[in-house]
Amino acid sequence: MSAKKIPIGLVGAGFMGENHLRNLITLSEVTIVGVFDSDPSKARALAEKYRVPPAQSLHDLLKQAEAVVICVPTTAHYDAASEAVRNGCHVFLEKPFTHTVDEARSLCRLADKYKVHIQVGHVERFNPVIQTLLKSVRYENLLMGEFYRYVPLRKNIDADVLLTLMVHDLDLILRLADQMKTSPVRLAASGRTVYPEEMNRGLIDNAMVQILFDSSFLVNVHAVRTGALHRRKIILTETDRTWVADLLNHRLHLFTRLDRHTKQVDHRTVEIPATSPLLEEIKHFVSSVRTGRPPLVTQHDGLNVMKFIERIRSKMKTGSDAE
Repeated sequence: MSAKKIPIGLVGAGFMGENHLRNLITLSEVTIVGVFDSDPSKARALAEKYRVPPAQSLHDLLKQAEAVVICVPTTAHYDAASEAVRNGCHVFLEKPFTHTVDEARSLCRLADKYKVHIQVGHVERFNPVIQTLLKSVRYENLLMGEFYRYVPLRKNIDADVLLTLMVHDLDLILRLADQMKTSPVRLAASGRTVYPEEMNRGLIDNAMVQILFDSSFLVNVHAVRTGALHRRKIILTETDRTWVADLLNHRLHLFTRLDRHTKQVDHRTVEIPATSPLLEEIKHFVSSVRTGRPPLVTQHDGLNVMKFIERIRSKMKTGSDAE
């Protein structure tokens, strides 16, 4: 006898929602019970394109679904996710977790109260380049991390560069710190608004953050959505080795100094599995719903990143950390 299919709904019929739907419909253990969007015409168009039913309202969708995938603008994350949780639905919520840290705290309390799982869409956790990097680095020798994320802004947006770009790297940095059993103790941060307000609502476009830990570990993070450069790169420096993860080109490089008294360096390119991070992320969510096991990236991970972002914003505004 075949296993019962999991009824899943999609909330948000934009570009990101379509990407998730395209992957969801490839999974044999899933049935799409509806697509909802605040713009009914978008929901109908997407539903027709992928031959799934449109939902007349979020309430109607949640009555049919055991789980939902939410891909709405950041400022709408909390309202959509909290309603889903109150209806007993497991939630996949695209990054960033929420728009504010207070919303993140509230959503965590709701998930605990209604005993549902929330998976936060930090898709880089499922990137095979990063997965290989995190398995290969020698944490006891790790001294410095450099994170570069340059994605030129192409549309009006409702969140700053910390929430749209840097959020990925902050999640990974907290993961590294957890593996090293170290904690951030001091921040230096700066940010600038560049684009006109009608394009970005007066929000920060470029940001640089330096993080010192209660160990020898030091991190620099760059998030830039001006200019014309596309770059997603991570450099991790150990005592005698350097890892360079080129996320745009799906490459991981290892540089090893042959001897401390020479400039000779061995370079090799590490073999990376050919998998789709988004598909693997969605498969993981479906597995979590089916088995009842917590997802890899929980609501508490999302909250920790939002707390970190609040500290960074406080440093940018006042020069002091907000705990």
